[in-house]
Amino acid sequence: MAAAVSAVFLLTLGFIQLPAMAEEAFRAEQPQNHRSGDWKALADGLALGEFNIRQTFSICNHPTIVLRIDPQKYNLKLLSASECGGRKKTAKEWAEDFGMIAVINASMYLPDHRTSTGYMKNFGHVNNGVINPRFGAFLAFNPVNDSVPPVQIIDRYGQDWQNLIHQYQTVIQNYRMISLEGSGTWAPSDQKYSIAAVGMDKTGRLLFIHSQCPFSVYDFNQILLSLPIGIRNAMYVEGGPEACLYLKINGKQQCWGGGCETGVLKAYENQTLQPIPNVIGITRKQDAMDSGF
Repeated sequence: MAAAVSAVFLLTLGFIQLPAMAEEAFRAEQPQNHRSGDWKALADGLALGEFNIRQTFSICNHPTIVLRIDPQKYNLKLLSASECGGRKKTAKEWAEDFGMIAVINASMYLPDHRTSTGYMKNFGHVNNGVINPRFGAFLAFNPVNDSVPPVQIIDRYGQDWQNLIHQYQTVIQNYRMISLEGSGTWAPSDQKYSIAAVGMDKTGRLLFIHSQCPFSVYDFNQILLSLPIGIRNAMYVEGGPEACLYLKINGKQQCWGGGCETGVLKAYENQTLQPIPNVIGITRKQDAMDSGF
């Protein structure tokens, strides 16, 4: 969500529901009581979880989506309009144009529709060279050597972030959602919207997370901590209509889009995913094999 227009979205009385656009939609068996067996293997090192949330927080019945990625099997890519041609694209367009298997928002952005709201660099390209004092998490990958993990979410309040961010070629700063201590960092709020997030689990796997249902970030943190996904920490990457996740593998594809809820819940169809300037994508390493799904 562009920072300058966030308030406009939050004043909109409506929830934008994007229908799944698929050659054939991915569907795991319906979870029962958040069973850990509800992961569907898509390929070696890649699994999809769909978790139905009990309706304590929202009247929406779309599942929370978690794409679990083994960084030993998949490469991470930061793609930005400022580095790659100058224009925003939908998540599907980013994936198709650059051969990505999956794509999620990298960050919110400023009114110029290019610059991230937090620090963001990719090798020699700097999209935003300023550390945002409000943001407490840094997604870091493409390490300069083997002394650090291949990917991690650096906690500004629990790690030596000033040293660690220089150990990686790609760094993206965003709001912290879940701390390294495993606790939510947001206060309760009446503002509810779809959420895209990136997390790490306790074994070092990356999590692309999306909720089409509108939640406050406080409530969504509690949901993530209750799910059998082994989450370690997480950061917020986008909210509202522009929060999206796209996946295409083995001839099947699906898009998950977003919306807002304030006051009365309304639903209407929007056939087009919102174009966004900055995304994180994944490509398969040579030793990752399809599962036959």
